[in-house]
Order: sequence, then C-alpha cells, then structure tokens
Amino acid sequence: MRAVAASVVCASGMVLSLPDPLCKTGIADIKGEACCPKDCGSCDDESTVCSPADKANARLACCPSAIMGQGRDDTGKNRLCDVGAPPCRLGEDYQAARRDPMALYNPDSVNDVDRHARDDCNVAVEAELGRHKLASYFVKRGETRYDGGEGSCGVYTNLVDAANACRADKDCFGIQKAGDQLCLKIALGSAHEDASKTTYIKIKDRKGDDFAPGINVVSSVMQLQKCLKHVQQQ
Repeated sequence: MRAVAASVVCASGMVLSLPDPLCKTGIADIKGEACCPKDCGSCDDESTVCSPADKANARLACCPSAIMGQGRDDTGKNRLCDVGAPPCRLGEDYQAARRDPMALYNPDSVNDVDRHARDDCNVAVEAELGRHKLASYFVKRGETRYDGGEGSCGVYTNLVDAANACRADKDCFGIQKAGDQLCLKIALGSAHEDASKTTYIKIKDRKGDDFAPGINVVSSVMQLQKCLKHVQQQ
C-alpha cells in the first residue's frame, strides 16, 4: 500500500481518501469552515486561483464558498474532513482545536498544571535577561571582601534582583554575597581575602554606560595580578 498526499492507493487500484479533521494536509479558510488542498496556495474566494480573469479556469476546490455549497458548486457540501481529504468542510474537531490549540499536544493534562510555559514566558525572558546583565555589568571576585560601606542588606533574595537595584542606584558600587545574604556596597574600600564572601563589582550602570569607579577598581586588580604573575616568573 502506498500513501499519496491524503489518499491511499490500494492494490486493487481503488483510491481511498484519508480523513483530515484538522486540515493538516490542506489550508483552512479564515473562518475555519473550509479546508482547501495545499496546492491552492490559499483558501480564499478572492484568490487568483479561485477567481481568475478567465472564470472557466477557476479551481472550485480552492474556493470556500464552493466547498461550503453556497451557490457556486455544491459538490463539497456533504464532504466532511472527518471522513475525507481536502477539499472538505471542517467540523467540531477543528473548531475545538482553534479554541484550545495546546490540547492537541497533551489533551489529558495540559490544563491541569499550576504553572505552564505559555503563562510565564515573559517572566522567564525577564529573568534570563537579568542573568545576562549580571554577567556583563558586574565583575565577580570570589573569596574577596571589601570593607567599604554597605547600603541595603538582606532585602534581596537573589543576585538578579540585587544587581537590578544596584545598576539603578548611582551610589551603588557593587554587591557583596555572604551565604544567602546580599548587601549593596555604597563604597568598596580595601580588599581582603575572605573565603566566605564574594563581591560583584559594578562596571556598567542602568543605561549600559561605563561606571568609572568600578572599572578603576577592576583595572587596579588586573594590574596587580599581572605584576604578581611577573614577579613569580622571575
């Protein structure tokens, strides 16, 4: 047995039309009532295929009005997509799919979950953007404590929120993390080794412009590390 489009050719030569209730092998009209063959290009009474300059060459299979049996040709009036291939009339299965497209993929449980990607997509995008800005607007210094003054402390539950607050505050120099506690730094001061703390130094502000105080600190650290490496190689 060999499948041809939406039909099956049997050994006897008989062509059996396969059901296509969701118009997967065709093109639905804008109202979701008629399904035209895919090679029509569109399913529209105003298309050039359906209404050519030479009316004699019109392909009625590409005309929703003909498929629905509205005066031009009633051959499609009783041809339902539930039992046959395009051109055909769409039934309740297609209408239900239009009302709830996700039900096609997981009809038993898609609507029974508390949280779904289709509901929190914008939240996920914002969170991911925040992580990117944390990585590009701050320089991380592990096992390092700065003894400068602190601003808000213990207010933020995650680094992204703390970073957003710091970027928006012109007086914030960075974030210091000790365990689960996050503190905004209003000054950095001197650096000290401290295995219990990690400091994120701000190098760009909310607009993405360079934050000179933070860049100066990072540059000094890089120059010091380069100098120490040079000494060690002597």
